[in-house]
Amino acid sequence: MMIKYVLQTLVVCACLFQQGNGCFLFFYNHIEVVVANGLPSNSDPLLLHCASKNDDLGNHNLTINETFSFDFCVIPWTTLFYCDFRWGSKQAHVDVYDAKWKDHKHCGGQHECDWEARSDGIYLSGTKRFDWQ
Repeated sequence: MMIKYVLQTLVVCACLFQQGNGCFLFFYNHIEVVVANGLPSNSDPLLLHCASKNDDLGNHNLTINETFSFDFCVIPWTTLFYCDFRWGSKQAHVDVYDAKWKDHKHCGGQHECDWEARSDGIYLSGTKRFDWQ
């Protein structure tokens, strides 16, 4: 009988602590990743493929100034999303979110990681982070 009450209490607590975005408090962050095509006009489209260990978000062709975004609940120390960027003959493989980032300043300390492909590389929140290969 005691186990039944403990389980009921856990279910009620879980429902009460669920955030409006679907994340539970112990999944402490809800993150949105936004990837923008900031390449020059008249450029080839940006080809983008994003995934994690558990979720393949598919292939996307972004025209100039177009964005692709996705969101998720962070599972501490395990959540990792990456994107493969392709522009003509250039490419870059980028970890767009990693829960192991110690300072979380990679996304400006916010709940949104704003990435942009430009002609000279890949930028995060206006700061160049990666060169094209």
